[in-house]
Amino acid sequence: MARATNLRYVSLKLSQAAQEAAAALSSATASLPEAVHRGLEAFRLPLTSVMLITGAAMAPTLNPKAASQPEAVERLLVRLLPRPSSKTVHTGDVVAFRSPLTVAAAAGAGAGGGLGSFAAAALDPELLQNTMIRRVAAMPGDELVAFEGEEHEETFVVPQGHCWVLADNEQLDPPHVIDSRSFGPLPLSNVVGRILYAARSETDHGPVENSTEGMEADAPVIEAELDLEALCGE
Repeated sequence: MARATNLRYVSLKLSQAAQEAAAALSSATASLPEAVHRGLEAFRLPLTSVMLITGAAMAPTLNPKAASQPEAVERLLVRLLPRPSSKTVHTGDVVAFRSPLTVAAAAGAGAGGGLGSFAAAALDPELLQNTMIRRVAAMPGDELVAFEGEEHEETFVVPQGHCWVLADNEQLDPPHVIDSRSFGPLPLSNVVGRILYAARSETDHGPVENSTEGMEADAPVIEAELDLEALCGE
């Protein structure tokens, strides 16, 4: 079983490397050696990174102590998804993403909004620290119900290339929490990664419940890259 899982992990890394090489080749200015270099660089890097979560928006799933201790912080292992799509993001996944409000502000200021390559996402922790975390409630084509007033009800469909994300904390509603009820459908391209594991302390930690598809895909990644000592450390 361990050997099969290790092979699955290597297969994931090879797939990631191939995607990065293909993306480089799609550029009009990239050469074959550059594409190979991008692929090798992606294969060399880990598929995960560590980020922090503050606040109670995702309690009790993540950082539950924040409900009574505003300064509480939880350390998370996130699997990077540099090219997110309906094939890699699923309903039920807890995802880290760039807020469309922040992206719009950056665009207005002339800053680049994209994550760029897999290597950029893995090497620049600032890209991970400046993100939000919410759970995917709906994917492209899903129909949702919207309420206006007490009696009027209307439905809408999540547009292609987008998802609908919500905070897990049912005690919080907008404007006290920001999610798709505030900014609308989230572009899938804003997704940074899926949260795999959470650590509150050396004795209080565990995997995050995601979609069945996500958890199956992430199992070999957790086995290969989860370092509890590093995740729980200061």
